[in-house]
Amino acid sequence: MARFLFVVSREKPELRDYLSRHFADEPEVLVTLDRRGGDRRRADWPADLDRRQSHRRWRPDNDETMSAVGAVMVPVEETDRLIRD
Repeated sequence: MARFLFVVSREKPELRDYLSRHFADEPEVLVTLDRRGGDRRRADWPADLDRRQSHRRWRPDNDETMSAVGAVMVPVEETDRLIRD
């Protein structure tokens, strides 16, 4: 199982290709494109109650790194389940 996950910006598919080739022989490293979409809430009015207090696994500074570098490396817990591309 992967121990490290590289999440690459959808705007940089060439970086994903490079990292995939570079870590091809490393079974502990998984490289994937960022699959997050826009905010799910589409209505113009606020919801009565927002049960989500924050993103469970994503840290705000990861968004800055994703914008600046094009990728972010995230350590993977053994209990996390990953789906390969």
